[in-house]
This record gives sequence, structure tokens and C-alpha cells, in this order.
Amino acid sequence: MEPFELISSPVEAGFISVIREAQNELFISSPYVKEYGIRTILNNARTNNVRVLTSLDWKNITGLGFDINALLLLWKKFNVTVSSLGNLHAKVYVADNRVAFVTSANLTRGGLKENYEYGVIVRDKQIVSAMLEDMARYFSLGNIFDKTAIDDISIEVEEIINIRKELEQSAEAKRWRKVLKEKEEALQTKVLTNRTRGKTINAVFAETIEYLLKNRGPLSTADLHPLIQHIHPDICDDTIDRVIHSQHFGKRWKHLVRNAQLTLKLQGKIELQGMKWHLI
Repeated sequence: MEPFELISSPVEAGFISVIREAQNELFISSPYVKEYGIRTILNNARTNNVRVLTSLDWKNITGLGFDINALLLLWKKFNVTVSSLGNLHAKVYVADNRVAFVTSANLTRGGLKENYEYGVIVRDKQIVSAMLEDMARYFSLGNIFDKTAIDDISIEVEEIINIRKELEQSAEAKRWRKVLKEKEEALQTKVLTNRTRGKTINAVFAETIEYLLKNRGPLSTADLHPLIQHIHPDICDDTIDRVIHSQHFGKRWKHLVRNAQLTLKLQGKIELQGMKWHLI
């Protein structure tokens, strides 16, 4: 069998052929998720374990391109772990470490069946292993959610969507806008609260700094700031200033990055040479 296979639209058949090959674990990376894509996995995947890397940014999950209740359906059949990376754009589907599908297609009906998408199936085990290692690093950088957290968030998402519908139709638009803003802030707080479970913000930033220095080489603090903000827009949101479970989110994030740099320096993992940080 050829190590590479080009897949043109519709890409659904190629996608299905890959997910059916997973025996130990199926890895899914897609920023947008809808019921059609989830049903395709439920009907075709033969493994018991699924890892999902997606974007549970509050704006994303209350938009038209995401169905959080569909995501919850995976738990009916699989052991599932979910990670959210705010600026995720990669659409990568990996069966064990043997075969992968790299594509422009999201896990939606449009992506798999209707849009003009493109992709490549990769069967070179060395390349697939390297891809899965990269995806695992992305997964680790993200905000880890369990089913309970997503269940909780899905209630808020449904309320926001319903309020938006009311806002479109109601004469009491001003009141509904206020209610909508309160609900959006509550949802944002719940998503941020999940960050306080299991890993401190200092640990998140420290891991991210090591990741960036390993992949980009020596960087100054000024270089690191926009890169970290791009990876973690939820933590590094300059428009908010909140303390949740004694951890700071928002405007003080650059100070917290500095704390993480000092932690890594004290641990002997990085050092400052000139104006740039280096891995040791």
C-alpha cells in the first residue's frame, strides 16, 4: 500500500477508512464539531478510546459551527478525553500511530460531505508517529475537560443560544442583551474555572515556554508574549481581570509569564543569555 494517498472532495470515504483502522486509540483534531461528524465516528470507529482536540472557546461553542451536545454523544460508546486549544486550526485524524488523515475538513457535514475539501492519508509509520507526537503536545497545551465539565457548560450554551433567538424576535431587546451578556460572562467564567483543576496557571505557562523554546529556539520575553497569548487566549485576555480559585486570569498574565520563567530558571530548565531565553 502506498505511503501517501490524495483525497479530494467529498473526503468522507477517506475519513471513514482511516477511523476504521484505529484499534487502540482514535485521535481527532478539529476546531468545529457537528452531529454529522460525531455520528460518522460512532457508526464507524472500532476502538474504545477517543481523544478529541478542539476549541471550546465560548464564542466558538455558541456559534453555528459547533454542537456541544453532539460532542457529548461520544461518551455513549467510547472512553473520551477532550482538550481545548483556543486558536486551533489543525484538522488531523490519527488511527493509533499507523495511519493519519491530514485535511482541510472539519468534523462537520460540510467538511466531510458537502464542501470542496482536500486531504492526504499518510501510512508512513515514522511520519504518523511524529504527527501524533506533535498533536499530543498541542493536546497537552490545551484546557482539559471531562464529561462533567462539558455537561455543565452545555446547559449554559443552550441558554445563550435560546436568548439570542429571543433577542432576534423580542421587543424587549435591551433587557435580553443584558441577560445575554450575563450568561456569556458566566459561561466564560466556567470555561476559565476548568483551568484551575489539576494544573496551575504557572505550570501552564511554564510548559508553554518550554514548548516554544524547543520548537522555535531562543526567544526574548517580548518574543514569548504574543506567542503565549496566541496559544492561550483564554488566560491572556487583556479585557478581563478575574481571580478564580486564587488563580488570576486576564490583565496580569504577563506578570504570571514572568513568574513561570523564574520557576523554570530555578529548576535549571532555562537560562537567560543576553536578552533571550534558552533551554538548558
